[in-house]
Amino acid sequence: MISFNSRQICLWIHRYTGLAIAGFLIIAAITGSLLAFHDELDDIFNQRLAVVEKMQTPPLSIATLHDKVISRYPEYGFSTMPVAIEPNRAVVFAVDKNKGDVKIAPKPLFQEVYINPYTADIMGARDKDEWAWRNTMWKVFWLHRELLLGDIGKLILGIIALVWTINCFIGFYLTFPRAVKKNQVSRQETAKKRASLFKRWLPAWKIRTKTNTFKLNYDLHHAFGLWLWLMLFVIAWSSVGFNLQQVYKPVMQAVVGLDGKEGKSNKADKSSELVRSETGTANLVNKANSIDYLSKQANIVAQENGLTVQQLLGIRWVEEDKQWQMRFKTNKDIGKKGGASSITVNAIDGSIERVNFAYQNVSFGNKVDQWLYTLHMGHISHGAGHLVYQIFLALMGLAVAVLSGTGVYLWWKGRQQRLKSLRNLR
Repeated sequence: MISFNSRQICLWIHRYTGLAIAGFLIIAAITGSLLAFHDELDDIFNQRLAVVEKMQTPPLSIATLHDKVISRYPEYGFSTMPVAIEPNRAVVFAVDKNKGDVKIAPKPLFQEVYINPYTADIMGARDKDEWAWRNTMWKVFWLHRELLLGDIGKLILGIIALVWTINCFIGFYLTFPRAVKKNQVSRQETAKKRASLFKRWLPAWKIRTKTNTFKLNYDLHHAFGLWLWLMLFVIAWSSVGFNLQQVYKPVMQAVVGLDGKEGKSNKADKSSELVRSETGTANLVNKANSIDYLSKQANIVAQENGLTVQQLLGIRWVEEDKQWQMRFKTNKDIGKKGGASSITVNAIDGSIERVNFAYQNVSFGNKVDQWLYTLHMGHISHGAGHLVYQIFLALMGLAVAVLSGTGVYLWWKGRQQRLKSLRNLR
């Protein structure tokens, strides 16, 4: 009769699939640690364009700087603008990639323009696809995102992420103490051992310091995997979401009810009336006053809904609709990208066309999806809270590298031991 040992099968799967993906995970882990501080490191590599000398005179308005960029590069579109000027930093304007839903052709020669906020001097333009020192962090990003191989790289990393996700569960199972065989001990001793399951599992959570190299690696592999299990699963499964949507979406739909719908977006009639009563229908929201105007209206509608605007994220001009759109983060929003709120204003009369609070009418499944994306990308909080999470995310990357490295080491030592046992049998 063939015996079925589930533990041995799981150990075999964990060992050899882990070995197969270890190299890729180490690359993703190290690059991910660097990407936790993407903006800060990018400023160092791109210092010639990004950093300016602070002057005693106040900086020029964003609208003035935007006009200068447009006049310098009339062949390109710059529909988005930043909403704040930071000390000692150049102001960056991004080149439009799309016009409506259509990709702009031919492809722009660069993606960003840097301008000195004090003098309005164009410091330069950057093509992030170019192999240059200033683009180091973008190459790190694309190595992390697709192994610098395009869609093929994304597919490879998607499959690896799926294997990693499955291994998270297998690895967790393997940390449990082995089952006690009834024929080896008395019934009383069996009951006692079962009662002390947690005590027997506890060593797997600990790292012995006064031990040999093999046991230290064994402990690191087990303890890191247990203490960081939830975050490891978040990173692994969200990676499937980034690269293997054909697997991610059906699973998320079945498990948490992901429905693909966005947050509530509607006309804010009450707010529109408030705008008209304060400003009059003849007022025009132009480039010069758009940031102040939309930020004020965002604060008004947020307060009406019991929210607080924590951070303004960007503003965009929609030419075909004659509208201004501003993205912002409230105290109930998840992250600063897909989970952020927005307000759309009619440029002709200043009325509010739409308000989208990202947290409203979002299903549980979509909130889970937003949290996975936000935790992976590090778009958490701002100020000191954001810095703390950046450090944590960088350490998580190093932990993944340690898990992969110790896994390879344990396999190698195990293989040496198995080869030695075979030689002794001959």
